[in-house]
Amino acid sequence: MYEVKIPILGFDNINKMNIKQLDDDFFILELDKNDDTNMYLLSSNSIKSFDIDVDDEHLNKLQIDDKTKISIYYSVVINSPISNSVVNLGAPIIVNEDKKIMGQCIINSGYLFGTLEEISTL
Repeated sequence: MYEVKIPILGFDNINKMNIKQLDDDFFILELDKNDDTNMYLLSSNSIKSFDIDVDDEHLNKLQIDDKTKISIYYSVVINSPISNSVVNLGAPIIVNEDKKIMGQCIINSGYLFGTLEEISTL
């Protein structure tokens, strides 16, 4: 279970969430166990490598420094076929694995990629 330090967009009132692994690439973010609301996530390890710029305010809230073990996930809208699914690259969910805290950070790296990309292009 992770404590939410920076709200997940649209779920501002939820302060604890869990992440469950489905396979090597995909995870489920359990947003609300009471009404079974979940979000599909794609691990950053599963797509092409690129740098993201997270501002100091977010790094401080997530207590991240150069020694912190982090995981980065992107929210996914699942389509059929799966290759047409859309990944939100503009607002990654960043997890401090050491402290078990997380948050969603809106990043400003639009010059590198579109905010929403079909999974087949990654």
